[in-house]
Amino acid sequence: MKIISIDLFMHAIDRRRLFPDGNHLGVGRLLALMRRMQVFSVLLLALFVAVAQYVSAEPTPPDVDATLSVSENRTKLLLGKTVLLDAQADGFNSIHDIKYSPMREHFLVIACGLGCTQTSGFLFKADGGGKRRITAPWEAIFQSTAEWSEDGRSVFYYRIRSTGAEPPKNAPRRGWVQVDVKTGKKSSGVTRSLKLTATYGVLSLSGGSVLTVHAQPESKAKIVGAIPSYAKGIKVTGFGVKVGREVWAPVKFQDISGWVNQDYLFEESGTG
Repeated sequence: MKIISIDLFMHAIDRRRLFPDGNHLGVGRLLALMRRMQVFSVLLLALFVAVAQYVSAEPTPPDVDATLSVSENRTKLLLGKTVLLDAQADGFNSIHDIKYSPMREHFLVIACGLGCTQTSGFLFKADGGGKRRITAPWEAIFQSTAEWSEDGRSVFYYRIRSTGAEPPKNAPRRGWVQVDVKTGKKSSGVTRSLKLTATYGVLSLSGGSVLTVHAQPESKAKIVGAIPSYAKGIKVTGFGVKVGREVWAPVKFQDISGWVNQDYLFEESGTG
């Protein structure tokens, strides 16, 4: 859009013919008015451009009727017809599990890497936006040991070092990690709180050990039982107690009741 200069326009006017009586005061007023109109036109154009840019930058509203699905070969995650994850592009082998936050505002996708012992995590908003990979080089989620906090603001997962190659000395240590959903910031999972409404399994890295149950929340207390590594359906019966750097939780499994180090429990999918 080209704006004609008022001064050039006025030079094209034969003032004597328009104002034969020499009333230059009228010419001045006309000039002032037209200059104001020019400024107004510039401002109006700037406003128009700004509005157009804002409208074009608006995100496409989510398709509320779209359904989240996994392809038959489990290499793609789709929301309607939109591909959210692709095995080849995103660096994994297959999709293992999907876990929604308590209010279903977000969901976590767990994808298998070298087998499903070490997995990757991808965080999304419910509408498929905000994609964020929460695992990084030399770290992975152990199997499917990832769970949501009750308020949906954090994700916890048990981190292991990648077994694809010898990790560097500065590779992150294994253990429970907390991820802030809003910022993606990671911290120690010591604030993890087990849910009374969920059921838990034994987190066993070796696959053959048992989880000892103690009469009191400490490792030196009397052992009152042992839960096998394949056990499922363990119930938490109360709030955890922090002892040093560890948190101990009261549990019940079949006829065994007592205290266990909660680091060795993981929330089973479909509970909570």
